[in-house]
Amino acid sequence: MKRSNMIYGLIYVILSGISLYIAITFDANKMSGVFYGLTGAFVAGGIVNIAQYFYWKRHNEKYEEKLEIERIEQQDELKQKLRDKSGRYAYLFGMFITALSIMAYSLLGVLNIMDTEYIVIYLSIYLISQLFIGKIVFNHLLRKYD
Repeated sequence: MKRSNMIYGLIYVILSGISLYIAITFDANKMSGVFYGLTGAFVAGGIVNIAQYFYWKRHNEKYEEKLEIERIEQQDELKQKLRDKSGRYAYLFGMFITALSIMAYSLLGVLNIMDTEYIVIYLSIYLISQLFIGKIVFNHLLRKYD
């Protein structure tokens, strides 16, 4: 396993310490909960990266086998097609959820339950950008492999 994984793990642990310090400093503020959450996320990710580094360093043969299997699976044509299809479905599902969110927030705004003007504008821009980016990436890949 690469040493950079351990370095990333240490960076995550350091960031969790910084986040914990900020959370404790601003404990009376509403933002402290966000920083406590970031602390947990950073420390968990950092510990996992560090543990994986030391585990795979001891089990180097298993790690090489694992990497070889991953390389083979990445080049398997059926799995590539399935990954492409699943990515497409995830993309379409994300756009569907965004469109539903736009309608729901618009309804909440019309009923004066929430002030949702900026949320609706943001989601609309996001949805339109997803459509354009999807078309641009498709055309770029088509030209690249054509």
